[in-house]
This record gives sequence, C-alpha cells and structure tokens, in this order.
Amino acid sequence: MTPKTRPKDWEPLAGSDPTPGDPEGVRASGKTMATTGEQIREQIARLKAIADTDELKGKYVEELKKGSDKLKSKLEKAAGRYEKVSSKLTEWAGCLEEAQSETARALTSAKEAQDTFRALVGTTDLDSDAAKKAEKDLVATKKAELERARTTFENAKRRNSRAVEEYGNDARRIADKIRDIIDDAVEDGFWSWFSNLIERNLKAIKIVLEVAGWVATILAAVALVIMIAALFMVPGAGWLAAMAIMMKIGTAIAIASTVTHVAMAATGNGGWGDVVFDVVGLLTMRMGTVAGRGIKKGADAARQASVKAGRQQAKDVKTTQAYKDKMSKFEADKAAAPNKRVRDAIQKQQDAYKKSQKPKGAAQDLPNPSPKEVLKAGGDRDLAANLKYAQNEAVKRAGDPATNAAARSASRNGTLAFGTFVGGTLIDWTDKTIAPSDVVEEKPKVGPYGDLKDWTPVNTGMSDYAP
Repeated sequence: MTPKTRPKDWEPLAGSDPTPGDPEGVRASGKTMATTGEQIREQIARLKAIADTDELKGKYVEELKKGSDKLKSKLEKAAGRYEKVSSKLTEWAGCLEEAQSETARALTSAKEAQDTFRALVGTTDLDSDAAKKAEKDLVATKKAELERARTTFENAKRRNSRAVEEYGNDARRIADKIRDIIDDAVEDGFWSWFSNLIERNLKAIKIVLEVAGWVATILAAVALVIMIAALFMVPGAGWLAAMAIMMKIGTAIAIASTVTHVAMAATGNGGWGDVVFDVVGLLTMRMGTVAGRGIKKGADAARQASVKAGRQQAKDVKTTQAYKDKMSKFEADKAAAPNKRVRDAIQKQQDAYKKSQKPKGAAQDLPNPSPKEVLKAGGDRDLAANLKYAQNEAVKRAGDPATNAAARSASRNGTLAFGTFVGGTLIDWTDKTIAPSDVVEEKPKVGPYGDLKDWTPVNTGMSDYAP
C-alpha cells in the first residue's frame, strides 16, 4: 500500500494515519546507499592497485602509495557505513510496510463494525440512550450480531494500537542502530575535525616537533657541559639553577612531543614507533628520578643506621675487660694520689682515654664528591654527595648489617642513575643521527629505522572526515 492508496479518514481509530510513511521510498533510499557503497568499493580497488604496484617510478611514488593506502582505509570505513545503513533502511521499510498493512486491516474491521452498529441501533455510539433503547427492542439473533460487532470493534482498536506500538519500537531500535553505525565507523564530530586538523597541518607539526626535539637535545648538551664543568669545580648557584631549568624545559618538550605523537598516531597521521621512542625517553627520565630518590633514601637510612650502630658500639666498648681494667686503674690511681693537683691530672688522662674509645658519630654534613663520583651518580653533584655519605658511613660502621644494606641500596640506585643518564643520552643522540628529517630532507638516515618509527597497525585512526 503506497501513501497515495492509504485511507484519508482514520475515524474511529485515529485522527490521522497512525503509521505514515512511504516504504518504497525508504527502500529506494536503502538501494541508493547500497549502490554508493559499491561505487566506493570500486574506488578502493583502484587505490589498492596504486598502493601495490611496482611499476611507478620517481620521487613521488612513495608518498603516492602512502596517500593511496591511507585514503583506501578511510573509504573502507565510509563504504561500510553506506552498506550497513542500507541494510537497516531495508529492514525499516519492511517494518513500516507490515505496520501499515496491519493498521489498514484494523481500520477496515472497525468501519465494518460501525456499519453493523448503524444498521441495528441507528448510531455508532452504543453508549447513547438511543442506542441502549434500540438494543432492548432487538430480537435475540440481532442482539448476538450486535455483540459480535462490538467485540470486532474492540479487537480492531487493540490491533491498531498494538501495530502502532510495535512499529514505534522497531523504528526506535533501527534508528539507534543507524546512529551507532554512523558514529562508530566515520564520526562527523570532534575527533573527525581533530584528525583532519592534524592531517591538514601535518608537515608543519612534524617540523615543529623536529625543531623542538633539537632544542631539547641542545639544552641537554648545555646541561651536560655544565655538569662536566661541575666535575672539576663547584659551580655557582646560578649555573646550577640554569642547568635545572634546562632539564625542566627538556622534560616539558618531551611530554608535549609524546602527547602530539599519540594524537598523530591515534588519528592515523603518524606512526606508533615515534610514540614508543617518546615513551622510552620519558621512562628513562622517570627512572633517573626514581634512582635519585633511591640514593637520598639510602643516605637517610645509612645515617639512621649509623647513629644506632654508633650507640651500640659505645655500649660494647664499655663492657670489654680491657676498658674495665683501665677504668679501675684510673680510679685506683686517683684514690692513691697525694693531692688534688695529681688527682686532676689523672682525671684528665681518664677523660682523654674515654674520648679515644668512643666511636665516631654519624657525619652531619654531606662530603664533597670527586669528579669520578659525580659521574657515577649520573652527573648530579648532590646525588653523588648523598651516595658518598652512605658509603662512608658503611665503612665507618664496618660489619653493621643495617648500615651496609643502606649503602648497597644507595649504590644500586647510583648505578641506575648513571645507566639512565648514559642510556637516555645515547638514545637521543642516536635518534638525531640516523632518523629521517622533515626539515632537511637530504640529511643522512637509516631507512629501516625510519620505517620502524613510522610503523602503524592496519586501520589505525579514530576518525576521518571534517564536519
């Protein structure tokens, strides 16, 4: 039943068509979308042929292949959208067609029942006084006929209501599915706009990232020069502050670079290899920070253990027989002294002996590390001083398990700090040496390394089209 053949008068079931629409029009829209999907598939096949061919020659070929492969991925999502929506529109047309047939049949039944009402009681309002009076005068067979018509009329209303409700549920379900398909495959929202923003400015973004990376490397190199100078002299506070600022700027650049590379890779405009490289760099920085904290924690533990061990050593000295004998001799000499002057002299000797037997206390100040010790601590003079402090206290309390354990912990973190410093520097400098450049295209590079950094899984990308 087409819209042109649908009833105009829907009394007594509704004021207007309860299930309006054109099933054939909806079905035709679905076919159009399916055809569009097929046409897109044809273009995908052509792009695949471009990406896979080995016949093209010239500088432009690699970029053309990459562009074709990237566009192919986007078109596959678009084709999928058209094909899935086409299927849902076809389903929608069927639901609408069925609902319209059901409501039309219900209307026919209702009108036939009303015709019977008029023939038997002269009105369609069975609750009116005239209808009730007329019903009393009917013979039994006519009363039964009227009751059957009443039942038919009520069933028609229920049939119409049920058809409208079921169609409403089907329509909402299919509409939700279509929205999910549109939002899932190729979203025309923020992510789509964001992806295209990156793609349109990709060259500039890559240049900014490369320049920022070189800025970070240069700052690290300057900080390294300051650190090397600090190996042989005690730099002023201004130099140390400058080095700290440089390292903070370098860390901020590394974090910003990581976030940008993640956005590029997630939208299909960059490689996850760059992200992995950035994450390794950040982890190296983080490990260096953790190692520094470990050194200071070890130094604090060594100080506490040294104080405790020193107190125990002092107690142990007083319990030795040699110490007791010496103290007894001093006391006997003082008792036999002929006068106060002699007793005071003996007392001074006794005090000097006590002091000589007393273990050294834990150092209050950090020692001054040598250049070699600074290097072993990752180039940080303060960390080197803490590491040397822990090691000195372990030597002082030779044999004390707690002090030795604290010193070993500080030493392990010192090794970690040195390793992260050397490793991070080597990774960064190696990358700058062999990675391809977006600023200087003629820069020497190692092809496989560049390919590794550009690595992207199949169908990477969150969105595709700008609104």
